Formats: sequence, structure tokens, C-alpha cells
Amino acid sequence: MKILVATTNLGKINEFKDIFPKKSKILTLSDLSINKDIEETGKTFHQNALLKAMEYNKLSNMPTISEDSGLEISYLNGEPGIYSARYGGESLSDQDRVDLVLEKLSDVPDDRRQARFISVICGVGFKYEPIYSEGYIDGYIAKNKEGNNGFGYDPIFIPVGSEKTAAKMTKEEKNMISHRRKSIDKFLKILRRDKII
Repeated sequence: MKILVATTNLGKINEFKDIFPKKSKILTLSDLSINKDIEETGKTFHQNALLKAMEYNKLSNMPTISEDSGLEISYLNGEPGIYSARYGGESLSDQDRVDLVLEKLSDVPDDRRQARFISVICGVGFKYEPIYSEGYIDGYIAKNKEGNNGFGYDPIFIPVGSEKTAAKMTKEEKNMISHRRKSIDKFLKILRRDKII
């Protein structure tokens, strides 16, 4: 079965390819020469994932998976949340966004730095109704950036039960606990349960 994973984020694409069974051919927007950017006008991760999945499903005419994910920091009332990828403005890089979070939490004590990553997947074109799954990983924000693996906020996110940031973990270590891994696993379980793959 050919499945479009509707993202340009190479980190996300590789996670899907690593986890999905090899018999499912994962295609990307660039594989299909689709370069339309869908504006994320939803107010929740679920709404944004659905918006993207529906639009790219129409453009590709194949089963489409969209994922919306982000970091929610308790002290910042859930920020950056659905704006994680464009926190602080479109012109900022991943590094700039990480620095912005560290700056906002500069005087915040360890016991108030709780955060969680959330991943919401929406699949359109697999069955009549959209399919949703979600995954979470709880942790807290480190005082400094550490590690070169991963992407996004990984250099400042320390999962519960770990001493190191997600960016210091190997791909295998991160895959075992990642919010996206949990969400993809749940999604796969639904596809298998309903004999779609």
C-alpha cells in the first residue's frame, strides 16, 4: 500500500519510515512533486492534522497521513503548543526557538519546568472516517542545550526517568519512548485491526 506522509520535515519522515512495515511504501510530498503549503488555521493539534490530511489527500488521491505535534510547557500555559514550529515568528530557526524558550524560563526553578511533547496523527483516505491517534511524552526543560541528535526542541527536553536530553539519545533510545513513536504505533494498530494493511 502506498501512503503519503504529508510533511517536509525529514526527521518526521524518517521516523515513519523506520516504524512502518516495509510492505507499506511511504511517499513524501516531494516524491509526488506537491509543493503546496497548507495554512494551519486550526486551534488544536487535531484540527491542524485533519486540515493537512484532507487537503493533501485531495491533491494526491492516495491515503494520507498528517501529523501535528509540539511542545507544551506548563509554566508558559501550554506554549509553544500548536505554534511550536513557528514560535516567536516564521523567521526564527529551530536554534532560535530553543534559545527563546530557555530565555523565557531563565529564572524558573527545576520543579516548575514541566513539559510534554504531544503528537497527533490524522489519516484520511484509509476508510470513510478520518483516523486519529495520539502520543505523549512527559518531561521537563533543561537549563542548557545538550546533544546534537534529533531536531526541534530535543536539545532542551529531558524525558521523565532520563538524565539526558532527547538530543543526547540515540535514535533507537528515542524511538522507544518518543511521542511520535507512540502515536505511530497506535495508528498502525488501528490499520492492522481494521485489516487496512
